[in-house]
Amino acid sequence: MDWRAERDRALLALERESRPPARAEAAQLLLQLAAEDAERAPEFAQVLVRLLADAQVEVRRVGLGLATLVLPLEELVELLTGRLADPEVGVRLEATGQIADLALPELRGALARMLEDPIPEIRFEAARGMAALKHSAGLEILVESLDNELLRFRALGSLAELGDARALPAVKRLFGRWLLPAFERTQAAGVLARLGEAEGAEFLLKRTQKKWSADRALAVELCGEVKAPGALERLRAILEDPKDPCRGAAARGLGRLGEPRALPWLLALLEDTGAPEDFRLDAADGVWRLGLPEGQARVRAAATTFSSPEAREELAELLQEKP
Repeated sequence: MDWRAERDRALLALERESRPPARAEAAQLLLQLAAEDAERAPEFAQVLVRLLADAQVEVRRVGLGLATLVLPLEELVELLTGRLADPEVGVRLEATGQIADLALPELRGALARMLEDPIPEIRFEAARGMAALKHSAGLEILVESLDNELLRFRALGSLAELGDARALPAVKRLFGRWLLPAFERTQAAGVLARLGEAEGAEFLLKRTQKKWSADRALAVELCGEVKAPGALERLRAILEDPKDPCRGAAARGLGRLGEPRALPWLLALLEDTGAPEDFRLDAADGVWRLGLPEGQARVRAAATTFSSPEAREELAELLQEKP
């Protein structure tokens, strides 16, 4: 289907629809169409103006998301910082979250101001943005968010990124909590391991043995990310088992582990044209993260061996990233 026709139909729905959910859905479709191909950005400039001027808060929030795809960085920063004082909570929340995602040191002051916002969710977005900048100003907010079921998993991720040992007692309490969901316990184990607690790394390695647990892939990848003792051989065993559904997670984990000895194992999967393309893309990710010239050259050479346009596009994006 012609994406321009879809865009025009979505814009028409925004004009004619009165139901807020339907209008929000039309706005989300516009965002999705713009995100599918970076070359479409110039043709969404007027769409951006339309969304940002809409009376519905949810539509304006989507407009801020579209702005990240359409505007040059300087204009985007000006737009987002200007919305931090918006009277609508949803708009402030979206602007703060988008600024947090940018992780620009020059926006630390803007994020620091939002740590004082009366809305807890906005304070959380500002705190995770500060964590991405390796600043502990939002530490207490992240720790408090561990008691919020909707924010807990992301709070753990930010605490891992921040790496401030003052969070250790709170994460330990959470890790030992009765009936904590598996994904959250595994994420907490990753934070413990990041902060030097052997208990966390041991838990992750044991979790990789639970072949039918939903959080196993997360545990496998975290083993490499936190450089758990014994991770190299454990991840290799998973990677080289053609029946293991976590081969991709093992490939990503080996890349994050940063051990050059993993290069030939990853290349074997990358260049196995009989393997699922998802696993091969994960192997490409792992090879690329190792940052070895030989591996990078082999990833580039493998680009022509992927059959699906989606896989080739994903690989092209990977090649733009710094190892």
